[in-house]
Amino acid sequence: MIIPPKNLSKPHTNVTFRAIVIGFLLIPVNTYFIMWNHLKYWSTLPTTISLIYNAVISLMILVSLNFLIQRFAPGLALKHSEFMTVYMMLSISSALAGHDMIQTVMPTMSDGFWFATSENEWRQLFWGHLPPWMVVGNLSILEGFYEGESTFYTQHHFWGWVRPAIWWAVFLTSLTWVMICLSALLRKQWIEHERLSYPIIQLPLEMTRPDGRLFKSKMMWLGFAIAGGIDLINGLHVFWPAFPEIPVRQAEIGHYFTENPWDALGWTPLYILSFAVGLGFLMSLEMSFSVWFFYFFWKFERVAGKAFGLTAFPRFPYDQSQVVGGYLMLSCLALYGGRNYLLSIFNNLFWLKNDESHPRWIVWGLIGGLLFLLVFSSKGGLTLWVAGFYFLFYYLLSMGITRVRAEVGPPTNEVSATPHGFLVDVFGSRQLVPPSLTTIRLYMAFNRGSRAHVMPHTLEGFKVADATRLDKPHQLVWVMVLATITGTLAAFWAYLDVGYRIGVVSDLGVGGYNTLRGGFIIPQTLILFQLLSWVWGLYLLDCFGGYGQYFRFGHFTRQATSLEAAVGLSVGFGSQSSSAG
Repeated sequence: MIIPPKNLSKPHTNVTFRAIVIGFLLIPVNTYFIMWNHLKYWSTLPTTISLIYNAVISLMILVSLNFLIQRFAPGLALKHSEFMTVYMMLSISSALAGHDMIQTVMPTMSDGFWFATSENEWRQLFWGHLPPWMVVGNLSILEGFYEGESTFYTQHHFWGWVRPAIWWAVFLTSLTWVMICLSALLRKQWIEHERLSYPIIQLPLEMTRPDGRLFKSKMMWLGFAIAGGIDLINGLHVFWPAFPEIPVRQAEIGHYFTENPWDALGWTPLYILSFAVGLGFLMSLEMSFSVWFFYFFWKFERVAGKAFGLTAFPRFPYDQSQVVGGYLMLSCLALYGGRNYLLSIFNNLFWLKNDESHPRWIVWGLIGGLLFLLVFSSKGGLTLWVAGFYFLFYYLLSMGITRVRAEVGPPTNEVSATPHGFLVDVFGSRQLVPPSLTTIRLYMAFNRGSRAHVMPHTLEGFKVADATRLDKPHQLVWVMVLATITGTLAAFWAYLDVGYRIGVVSDLGVGGYNTLRGGFIIPQTLILFQLLSWVWGLYLLDCFGGYGQYFRFGHFTRQATSLEAAVGLSVGFGSQSSSAG
């Protein structure tokens, strides 16, 4: 288990203007790299893992340059807190440009029109329900976008995209603003009171230490040589197949199980990934075990289900529903654990002085952000009660993901549970009017898998403030807002620039529209087995996470096993769902 780091900077510091400027200038560069890598190569997607590597590489370049500055102009050298301010800005902006955020938002804005045919009947089914100010439906604008060898910098193309891009930027900024407010409210409880470990930011913190001890460590360079050597050798093998390789990602044992019911195991690969091994050292042993346990547990569920004929039920074994139950309970228990602190804020919302202990303005900012999201969604077609449930579930899930990452730092945040699935499972698509059903499918663009979720990065920003001893941690709020606005606009620009140059082959929006089509043609009713699977997910956490003690003894105590079980539910499901193919 990682021990929370001691404050690494002795003197108290403030957010500096030059750190903000450096971060502001690096955001478009990082964002363009992310979009080019996504659209051109569709490989090594940096935002699909918890530690976004383009931000770490940028930090490494700054640290290297700072060594030279320290040698020749020590007074101009960057301080520890300045490095981490830049890293925080790059992490937030990269997450917004990420695989399950704007990389999915962009094709969702246009796929519904470009891929519409007389056979799929999209035009008749939902074109009229799509909010026109959030989509691009002019095929003459989209031709160069999908076919390439064109340019975004024409009046026709620019003005065709500018209105929906601005509205999406406003929406995503408001969405992130609520996350920032939630992180600011949870900061004192999770960082100062509970002292969670935040394993993901250990590497950036160590890289930027004033004493540079990480780069003096022989063990670090030995590990770097092993991992880098394997990648270098296997990279040479790709270009020259005669060159030998080290088979670290070749084994697949699923095809050995061909008889019923063992063939239900599906694709079961054995990988040795250097980055995952490294992050594994930052996890607790219990959490690592939990990931393995639930991976094989769900494999067992598939085998047992096929043996007993349960695979005849649609969507068996309801993996996503089990994950929903686990994360909802995790979020509620985390809030319950900090109930005294949170109640003290809300009880004194109107009359106490606005200070660090009772950040009243953050509460009002949270309320204002939520109200704006409700009004915005209502204008987009969501009925108010659907919008309320949607964002309630979305932010509970966000807090669950953030809590797990702050406590145990899994290599990935992939969570297939979505607010859309929650609403359809609970109420059935028959209870949702067509405009609401259409809009929540449109919203799936920013929470398809939660791999590039922004909220963990915002809370880690406040942890950085604690580790580097910023005098006023809430100064970071406005830096985060600047990174959000800059990152969102840069992501739209970079995607459009690259898209018109080489053509967009991503059809990430098509799957959502096909699902929407199915919801119109064959409306879904409430499935009892899905609700039972939610309860089963809660029961698993009760058995393996110690939740039963919370209710039996009537008080809340932090138990790592509950979080480790939640990580296992999430990561184990993500692995096995890929295995299911």
